[in-house]
Amino acid sequence: MNRDKKEADLKASRSVSRTAPKPLTTSTITSLKPGKTLADGAIRPGAGSLKIRKRETAGGVVCEWLFEWSREGKTARQTLGRYTPTQNPNGLTLLQARTEAARLQALVRDGHDPIALRDAEREAVRKQTELDKLRKQQATEKSLTALLAAYVARLNSEGKTKSAYDAKNIFANHIDAPFPQIASLPAKEIQPEHFVQILARLVGENAKDKKGRTALKLRSYAAAAFKSAMGANYDPEASSSQTHFGVTGNPVLVIPAKSMAAKYNRVGERHLSSAELRHYLICIAAIPAPLSRLVLQLQIATCGQRFQQLLRLTHADIGTETITLYDPKGRRTQPRPHKLPLTPEVREIIDALCMINPRSEELGDKTPLFLSRESVMAPESISSVVQDISLTLFEAKKISAPFRAGDIRRTVETILSETLHVSQDDRAQLLSHGLSGVQARVYEKGEHIPAKKRAMRKWNDFIADLCIGTETVETPPTTP
Repeated sequence: MNRDKKEADLKASRSVSRTAPKPLTTSTITSLKPGKTLADGAIRPGAGSLKIRKRETAGGVVCEWLFEWSREGKTARQTLGRYTPTQNPNGLTLLQARTEAARLQALVRDGHDPIALRDAEREAVRKQTELDKLRKQQATEKSLTALLAAYVARLNSEGKTKSAYDAKNIFANHIDAPFPQIASLPAKEIQPEHFVQILARLVGENAKDKKGRTALKLRSYAAAAFKSAMGANYDPEASSSQTHFGVTGNPVLVIPAKSMAAKYNRVGERHLSSAELRHYLICIAAIPAPLSRLVLQLQIATCGQRFQQLLRLTHADIGTETITLYDPKGRRTQPRPHKLPLTPEVREIIDALCMINPRSEELGDKTPLFLSRESVMAPESISSVVQDISLTLFEAKKISAPFRAGDIRRTVETILSETLHVSQDDRAQLLSHGLSGVQARVYEKGEHIPAKKRAMRKWNDFIADLCIGTETVETPPTTP
């Protein structure tokens, strides 16, 4: 009887006993069959357990770490990652999985839900990522480069295409390219020290070739760009691309320009003598490219008008008695119409241009007269032609010193004044300079066509006599 009782007690004890899981090992995990799950006995139960599950996937058999715990009377499970026997950023080793499981057990003991905490962390990371992306986008949209581009766009919208083209090139070549880190900074964070660094590259003690005039133009354009951005904040008509840069001061104005201007921004004094001008005209007539030749001849025939205005002539600008140029210089929101008489010399050149670039079906009257390869010729290309002529004449000892394109305009005015005795007021109207004051901008609206016609007649007669050799000319001094 005692024997039967002992056997019954043994069976009863076997029915209620539980076998504790053994600590996992690398070999245990390796030998685990697909579809099976094992608990890690190294993790003390009570606040969750660590398990590993092996399963088949389309890419092969994988082992995954699981953490299970009780939540509101139900078993909750969280995947921790895949198993890896050695440290790998794409998985967890046995030791790493146990460390993570211990951390999660501590959370469960404190009454936290690991899944809810994980989701909250992921949401926080997502929001921070979006915020960083937005800040980066705003920084790019409101960077120094964006502020400068907005200024260039404003110049173009006001018809100041020459200044816009010049500013865009200067910003690209002397800020964006050599200083990308400064260019990408938010405009509101730009300090005077940044522009000191930028300008020092052009005129500093370590600058190999001093570029003083470029530095002055860069400073001037950059200062105007910051001023424009500051003013746009209070302009209800300003576009969104010009506003909200957050700039409250102009960091460029702090940099003194007086000494730099005195050293580099010298007023040009070179003008050609009658003999030098005659050689120049002969060289122009020999230019094989018709458009380059015609624009230089048109500048001479119109008494030295600016290239950037002549090159933008269209069929719509040619009238029966006058041609209309557009002068964007000065503080104008719109270019000022500048009419010139259509003298026989000018008409002959215009007719030749109309033959080269007749009205197109697409553009009609807006077809440019100086259209070359589907774009209007750039003033810089014509300036290069003038420089080539200057170099050729200087090497041939036909001129006393080289000259630039701007010196031709100065030459014309000098001869108009000293030789042809055209008054200062008439020269100002003819050459369209000094006309930005209150009187000219508000009150004086006359076109002065008769005075311009008389001056142009005197000038073109002088040129005709010069070319056929009946005008007395001075011989330039020869260089040794």
